[in-house]
Amino acid sequence: MQTRPVATSVKETIFRAVKQAKQAAEREADIICLPEHWLPEKTIPSPMSPIPGLQSIAEEYGVVVVGGAFYEKAKGRLYLNSPVIGRDGEIVGRQPKVHLFHFEKKIAHPGNDYKIFQLDGFKIGVLVCYDVDFPEASRILTFRGADLLMCPSRIVRQGIEPWRQYVTIRSLENRIAVVAPNVYSPPMFTGYSMIVSLKEDPKMRISHPRMHVFKERREGIVIEDIDLALHARLRKERFADRRPETYVWN
Repeated sequence: MQTRPVATSVKETIFRAVKQAKQAAEREADIICLPEHWLPEKTIPSPMSPIPGLQSIAEEYGVVVVGGAFYEKAKGRLYLNSPVIGRDGEIVGRQPKVHLFHFEKKIAHPGNDYKIFQLDGFKIGVLVCYDVDFPEASRILTFRGADLLMCPSRIVRQGIEPWRQYVTIRSLENRIAVVAPNVYSPPMFTGYSMIVSLKEDPKMRISHPRMHVFKERREGIVIEDIDLALHARLRKERFADRRPETYVWN
């Protein structure tokens, strides 16, 4: 989902996002993912949580919801969390952002682990925005059994091209699809939410990125059918050629 924050109203922002999530669910999405920092942040943490509204969509439609990423307090500390909500509307868990970016370091505590969320028949990992810049993060999640990576993001207009390359490279090097929604809040944040998956040239046995980008300048939804079995086979074949004994540095 490419959402647009309403700067003057947390309530209206959540209402619009829940309405968008409902539209995605009605289009038979299996997983819905929101961007990072999609709530107005005049007050941190937000005085109103979006989780109940997203839980209602998950439960009503039997869909998994990755709630983007926003500030939450836990045990007296502030984190930039990405909540994962199961098909029954219950919270499966939260992935705190591990690599905090610039001003975030003054506000939140970083996460210290990369979690795998076991869902019905598949597993996902979450990379919160800047986490995708570090290849170790996506590789750890892939080694831990992730079938799909979700990357809720907030990328400024000038950073769209590098971000697109990071997401594409993580998909190629790990043979895994990456879902990367971005906020739309012009002029700084212009969207370009994307899903990157792989297609195979069966004759040459070469994998190519398949990109589905939402280029319209507005809120919107990107939906893509992803062949998890194809990616699992490509991953198995690629990882069989690894030579970890040579990956040593002092």
